Amino acid sequence: MRIGFAKENITPPLGIPLGGYAGYRPCAGVHDPLFCKAVVLEQAGVRYALVALDLLCVDGPLYHRIAQAVAPLGIAKERLIAAAIHSHASPLGVIPGEGQLAAINCIDLGDENRFAEYMELVVSRAAAACQAAVSSLEGFTLRCAQRSAPPVGSERHTGETAYGSLTAIQFLTDSGKNLMVYSLPCHPTVMRPENLEVSADFVAQIEEMTGSDMAVFLNGAAGDISTRFTRRESTFDECRRMAAMVAQALKSCLEPLPYTQSPPLEGSFREITLKMRPVEPEAVAASRLEALTAQYQQAAAAGADPASLRVLASQVEGALVNAEFSRALPGMEKLVLPVTAFRFAGLSFYTIPGELFSTLAAQTQGVAICYANGYDRYIADTAAVLAPGEGEKLMNTIQTMLQRERSTPL
Repeated sequence: MRIGFAKENITPPLGIPLGGYAGYRPCAGVHDPLFCKAVVLEQAGVRYALVALDLLCVDGPLYHRIAQAVAPLGIAKERLIAAAIHSHASPLGVIPGEGQLAAINCIDLGDENRFAEYMELVVSRAAAACQAAVSSLEGFTLRCAQRSAPPVGSERHTGETAYGSLTAIQFLTDSGKNLMVYSLPCHPTVMRPENLEVSADFVAQIEEMTGSDMAVFLNGAAGDISTRFTRRESTFDECRRMAAMVAQALKSCLEPLPYTQSPPLEGSFREITLKMRPVEPEAVAASRLEALTAQYQQAAAAGADPASLRVLASQVEGALVNAEFSRALPGMEKLVLPVTAFRFAGLSFYTIPGELFSTLAAQTQGVAICYANGYDRYIADTAAVLAPGEGEKLMNTIQTMLQRERSTPL
C-alpha cells in the first residue's frame, strides 16, 4: 500500500459570490486562500482518491466532472470521494444550470458564465492535485485515534451538546512527510453573512497549528451542529481560537501513539434510492416564510437577545429553502444518493451527499464524511428533504454496507 498527497490553490477571483447564506455576497477580499487537497492511496495496483475542497458543497454535476478529470489516472468514480469542508465564507461547488437541485440554491451566482469558468478551474486544479499525488506515491505508516469532539460546535437550534466525535489519522511517509486527515461534525460558520472575505473559517489554520505538511478536514454529520452558540464573536481571531482548540485535541490524542502499518482498505459503493417528502403547495410555503420573517423582524425590533435571534434567523433560512423547493421542484419524488462505505486503519467510514443530522448518524456505527459526492440538502430524521422514515432506511442500508453484506466491492 502506498500513499501520495498534494494540494492546489482554488481561491476565487474577486466578485465570485460566497455561499452558505441567502442573498448575493460577492467576495471583496481574501483573508486566507482556499485549496483543493488530494490524497491518493494505491493498494494492489488499484487507486483510490480523496479530494477535499475548501468550498461550501460539491454538487452532483461537479462530482461527475471531477470524476471524469481523474479517470485517466486510473481512479474510477466508485473509488473517488470528492468532499467539501462547508465553509460559509467560500463559494458553492455547483455547476450553474445543471443538477436536479440547481434551481433551489437560494443564492445568486451573479455572472453565471464567470462562475462556470471558476468551476472549470476547480476541476482542473483537482485533477492536477491528484496527478501530483499519484506522482508522489510512497510507503507509509500511520496512527489513528478517536475522542470526544472539542467544543467548537453545538446543536444549532438549542445550543445543547450534540452527538459526534473527533477522528484523526496521521500518516508518516517513507520520505518523512506528514499528512493529517481528521473529521469532526460542525458547520464552519464563525464568519457571519456580513463577512465578504474568502476564508476556510476555523479550518484554515489547522495545517499550520499541527505542523502538518498537509491537513485534510472531512466534515461530519453537521446538519444540526454549528458554531451559532459556541463562537464568542464573528471575527478571524475567533476562527484562530477555535482552530487552536481543534489542533490541541488532535495533538493530545495522536502524539502518545506509535506509528504502525495499515491493514488493507475494504469497502463498497452503492446508489441508494429514497423517497422525498411531498412538496408543499407554493402558496403555503410562501405564507410560512412571510410569517417567520415577520416574527424575526418583530423580535429584532423589540431587542430580543442574540441567541433567540439566531434561532429565528435559522428558521427563516429554512423556510426560504422550503419555499424554493415548492416553487422549483413540485414533481420531484425521489433522490438517488451515491454512498461509499469503507474500513481503513481499523475505523469505519461512509459518505453522505448532503447535510446529515447527528441524530441520524447516532443510529449507525462509523464516521460520516458529509458534503461528499453530491449535495442533496438536509438528510434529517424530521421534516426536511426525505419522506418520514427514509432517513432511518438510509442509515440501516449503510450499516449493512459497513458489514459488507449484499454490496459491490470497491
